[in-house]
Amino acid sequence: MRILCIGDSNTWGFDPCNGLRQENRWTKLLGQMRPKDEIIEEGMCGRTFAFEDPTCVGRCGLDSLPMLLMSHDPIDLVIVMLGTNDLKSLFHARAKAIARGARAFIREIRNPYMYRYSVPKILIIAPILLGEKIAEQEGICGDFDKESLIQSCHLGEEIEMICKEYDTAFLDAAQFANASSLDQVHMDEENHKKLSKAINDKIEKMKD
Repeated sequence: MRILCIGDSNTWGFDPCNGLRQENRWTKLLGQMRPKDEIIEEGMCGRTFAFEDPTCVGRCGLDSLPMLLMSHDPIDLVIVMLGTNDLKSLFHARAKAIARGARAFIREIRNPYMYRYSVPKILIIAPILLGEKIAEQEGICGDFDKESLIQSCHLGEEIEMICKEYDTAFLDAAQFANASSLDQVHMDEENHKKLSKAINDKIEKMKD
């Protein structure tokens, strides 16, 4: 099975300790648990669902989605974990508005004209919650405020409602993993391990 994993820095594997790329990120760990499958990593730091960030050109996920789908065809399963960067204070976006990005992704992925082969299955993963001290962060993780944290707490349920509407598989990463206390945004190795196991279990259930 060919599994395309689309996400942001928590899919890329950003290490909250040093900013480097973690070797034991969830995509790599998923590949170890599924040696017969091909895990295609498409994580990009700063990627959003559908917002264009004027400070990070080319990070709009919806804009790049057709290219990703067509270049990696054939695909059996598309896993999407986005939404964290949409919470940045510059977008002033509520959880419901951010979740519309999931709807747009589902519609685009199910477009049969994207593929020479069959339309893949979809697993939408709501991102982990921002840390409680996110508004105190500076530097690379200083783009969030108190309202970002509030909307982060509602994002999972809003994305889940979209997935139910479109009969799409859903997983809430916040039920299994947390952001590091170091930067309030990114997972450490232990949390990547927890999330990878939850994703693998979900994939197995999707086979039924």
